[in-house]
Amino acid sequence: MFTINIHLLVSREDIAGMNISQFIHSDLQEKISFTDEISIFSDQSIVEFIPSTDVIIFLSRHSAQSLRPSLTVHPIGNFGTAEFGGRDDTLVECHSFLLKRLLLNIKELKASGEYKLLFDYETSLEVTHHGPFSKPPVVFIEVGSSEPQWSDLEACRLIADAVNKTQFDNLAHDCEWVSVIGFGGNHYTTKFTRYMLESEFAFGHICAKYAIPQLTPELIHQMITLTSPPPELVLFDKKGMKQKQQIRTWLSEYEIKVQQI
Repeated sequence: MFTINIHLLVSREDIAGMNISQFIHSDLQEKISFTDEISIFSDQSIVEFIPSTDVIIFLSRHSAQSLRPSLTVHPIGNFGTAEFGGRDDTLVECHSFLLKRLLLNIKELKASGEYKLLFDYETSLEVTHHGPFSKPPVVFIEVGSSEPQWSDLEACRLIADAVNKTQFDNLAHDCEWVSVIGFGGNHYTTKFTRYMLESEFAFGHICAKYAIPQLTPELIHQMITLTSPPPELVLFDKKGMKQKQQIRTWLSEYEIKVQQI
């Protein structure tokens, strides 16, 4: 059984986050903290508000130039310069089973027909990116990718319910899940999303194809040690991925299998 204590964090500057928070069930309301800081720069609020033993679920908007309507989850941290919060070359601990459970809940709720969504939302796992820096583990759950979606109350209710229905004292629901990390693929990691939703794999940190040139042995060490439960497997998205042999060489220091998909 995989059990965690959670704390919900919301930026008052975030339209979607504030909308999501109003649909969080009463038994979880006491676990919500609000910050005046922008979510990706909320390092100080985490220090002030969040017990070090808790796992943070950030209720958030998602922004993208594509403006594609999306419901997303992802781990956080930076492979390289911290342009959008956090610290350079620094990842934040994530829980692969929590990410998987939240994404499965989004898929199930979206398919239920209960929500009168204003847009055709894509359900997606994103790669590791942006801040804030945090010592407690963090996952983001988001509505995107622009203001019309952030203001879609039914989409925000769905995201809230993905949190509400999570059994934090038994995330895997007795399933035989396998914690993994990933390399390659695009930002919305289409292949890894499919495996997250349709297989036993539960992804923690993911380094997208565009970030692979910034990889170092230290960052690979962080991907492994800051994914919980400890990853049993490394997955490569073989399509168009470069530097495979270099990454395999760095991974050879760890007792972890590598598989291409």
